[in-house]
Amino acid sequence: MNAYVNISNELRNFFSTNKIFRYLLPLDIVIMFTGLALTFLNTALRISIGGFFSALAYWAFIIGLILTYANLKERPLYIGLLGYGGIYLIVFLRTLFSRVPAINFSSLFRIIVYAGLGYLLLRKTLTNSSGTSVGG
Repeated sequence: MNAYVNISNELRNFFSTNKIFRYLLPLDIVIMFTGLALTFLNTALRISIGGFFSALAYWAFIIGLILTYANLKERPLYIGLLGYGGIYLIVFLRTLFSRVPAINFSSLFRIIVYAGLGYLLLRKTLTNSSGTSVGG
């Protein structure tokens, strides 16, 4: 087993013994995509959901990511990571091509980190499913 799977197993074992996370563990994908949808509404579509719900959506997404990783569900995990990166790509491009163009470094950083992790996980998943290396 590699470290990726070992960490996932240890997280699942820890969450299974925790009072709160034991009940949240089966809801991993729901929590992650709910946070992602609220972030999309607030950030990309500019529908104001308020500061509290914006922060709640962010932390729901992060906790959902960790729970999804603990359950080793790779497909929803890379979809969530790439989706979050895509949301901030929209924000970055909207800021770049606005009336007063600017570079939004916060969005750029989120694109690099989240979409980069999503791409790496997608590549790993495709490599494992096909049995050959992707891209080289």
